[in-house]
Amino acid sequence: MVLAIYMVLGAVLSVLFGRKPGTFAADMFAEVGYPAAVLCCFFLWYSVFDVMTIGAIRASTKCFDNKQDDVPEPLRLALRAQGNQVEQMTNFVASTFLFSVFVNGKVGAIIAAAWVSLRAKYADTYRSSVGLSWEAKALSKFTIPCYFMLNAMAAATVVHMLRFTLGL
Repeated sequence: MVLAIYMVLGAVLSVLFGRKPGTFAADMFAEVGYPAAVLCCFFLWYSVFDVMTIGAIRASTKCFDNKQDDVPEPLRLALRAQGNQVEQMTNFVASTFLFSVFVNGKVGAIIAAAWVSLRAKYADTYRSSVGLSWEAKALSKFTIPCYFMLNAMAAATVVHMLRFTLGL
């Protein structure tokens, strides 16, 4: 069911915002420049706020071993938030660039910027949720829209290539 929703969203993006299938933008630099800038903003955010925060928490808690049984909750949450960013990063980079090259770079940049904003809020919320139950963290309000954004871009690329292959 979810795959069907992604494909419908992808079809909408391909038909409403995509170039003629089988064509590239007249100015490819401009087409991928904005998505590239958004990707680099994410990498900077990730490095400063996801990775370096872990180092700061390790220093403040004097916990430098993830395998010990008593990893402080702030460190455990920061590690999990950072790990989840890594899990999402491959799909983010691939979907953003493929969509931007084959479908529409400006729309790809807008969707990617929304994704980066939500992922930053996700990580901040997760790291700040010390003492809260899983339900109280309410992380799905960030993760679910992000899944839909990335998978809609991936599906739009598939739909665009199908439109090209079938001459639609």
